[in-house]
Amino acid sequence: MLIQFHMIAVFLWAIFLITAINELKYRSSKVFAIVSFLFMLIVLGVGTKIMLMFPSIAKSGIWLHVKLSFDIIAMIVNIYLLVFSFKGKTLTEKKAGILYWSVVCMFVLMYVLTLLRPF
Repeated sequence: MLIQFHMIAVFLWAIFLITAINELKYRSSKVFAIVSFLFMLIVLGVGTKIMLMFPSIAKSGIWLHVKLSFDIIAMIVNIYLLVFSFKGKTLTEKKAGILYWSVVCMFVLMYVLTLLRPF
């Protein structure tokens, strides 16, 4: 049950992070950046709890380290967008496009790594 909740929270984090990027392209909107940050904290907390409950997951392969690297990059992007939105700035079209596709690719890769555990 906890793992399913974690997967749903990751999906919602991705949705709100992508929405925050799209909103910051047109206007300075703090709402989606804050909600995505809250989902990021939920994902971090639940993921840590899963790792503590099932320590064998940490030894299951390099896939987890690659996935966690993508998690850390997504968290850095989320914090960047949160700070950026509180400064009242908007994203340029080019920067928004790069962030959008980077985030989409990261979350797709995270799901693929979690579901398939390829290595």
